[in-house]
Amino acid sequence: MVGLTTTEFFPAMVEGTVRRAALLLAITTLFGCALGHAQVFTVEREHLGGKDVNLTTVQPTTVHLETTPITERTKQQLIRVFQADEAFAVRPLPLGTKGVVLHANGGLSPSGTGYADELEKYGISSKPGDRVVITKFEVRPDRIVFEFNDGPEKHHHILQHISVGAGGGGVPLAQDDGHVPIGSRMSLVFPKFVPEMNAAQLRSLIVPMIDFSLKTPVEAFADTLPPKLKEAVINHEVLVGMNREMVLKAVGQPEQKVREMDGQMPFEEWIYGQPPHQVQFVRFNGNRVIRLEIADVGQPPVIRDKDETDGYFAGQFVHQVRLGDAPATGPNQEKAPAPAPTLRQPGEQLPDTVDKDHQLKPVQFPDDEKPKPIPPPPGTSPSQLIDISDASGPR
Repeated sequence: MVGLTTTEFFPAMVEGTVRRAALLLAITTLFGCALGHAQVFTVEREHLGGKDVNLTTVQPTTVHLETTPITERTKQQLIRVFQADEAFAVRPLPLGTKGVVLHANGGLSPSGTGYADELEKYGISSKPGDRVVITKFEVRPDRIVFEFNDGPEKHHHILQHISVGAGGGGVPLAQDDGHVPIGSRMSLVFPKFVPEMNAAQLRSLIVPMIDFSLKTPVEAFADTLPPKLKEAVINHEVLVGMNREMVLKAVGQPEQKVREMDGQMPFEEWIYGQPPHQVQFVRFNGNRVIRLEIADVGQPPVIRDKDETDGYFAGQFVHQVRLGDAPATGPNQEKAPAPAPTLRQPGEQLPDTVDKDHQLKPVQFPDDEKPKPIPPPPGTSPSQLIDISDASGPR
């Protein structure tokens, strides 16, 4: 404070103290609001450097890529497999609308220091080992876009931008629910176009970021089935003979259900897909698939109605009843049926053998062969009575 007199020093010191206090208060308020609304923990730069450098770089994969573009049928199959599927994060996934880019059989963009900057700037959506849900799966000309945990962007409803009211006091038809996005986005980019591939190849391409190797509920259910059914459930295929639970685990809920009659037999049909894409008609009778029809535009439908489970359910509900429900015996070894259960103690006698005078007697019904005459009312002489016992009509 050289050059300031005593009268000038104290006002300057007080003013500087007030400014610092106001600045600290503003920073504290902003930081508290960020934690209260975003609820996201940011990471410091030093936490991702040095020994954790492997979290910001990837080892390129070596998956064989086809030279032909992906077909519409394969695209729909991949969407059906990966939409709403669950996996586990291998590396921290950053927040932000831009997301991270993974090049097929290549590296990350950004990578290394740039990736650490993204995590420090936007925060972490999922830490390594966290379970993530694929809430959006989109195939574009040169890339496949994944969004995890509802994505990094806030979803606006069109009704939030429409107000009803007069005099400038309109009220939006839909209110903002205050939801703050905490998801992330990842793009798998190919050199020229998205090639033809299956689900296993796609999982291998994104394994540096997302790992499907840990068992999902579908895989845990499939492990209880024989090899043929397990393979069908994992590959999201329907086989004739499956039950409803297997179909739901394999291809999920249908887009439409129809109940009809085939002669005297009622059935329920589950419909998957819509034209011009492939459509599957899965017909149930009771709890079993009895018919599967696969229809493609411009091609004859494929119909399967024979059991394809190798008799998995055969004999499970057949019970052969034998005498007394006992195992079969050889000739001359048959036994009489066991006596009926009783509440008597050993050696106890029935009441009729103990006291015949106090046992219940058969009910005695009146003899109704001929009706008995009705007694005359009091004060009536016999000459005034009419015998109706053998009356055949008026005389």
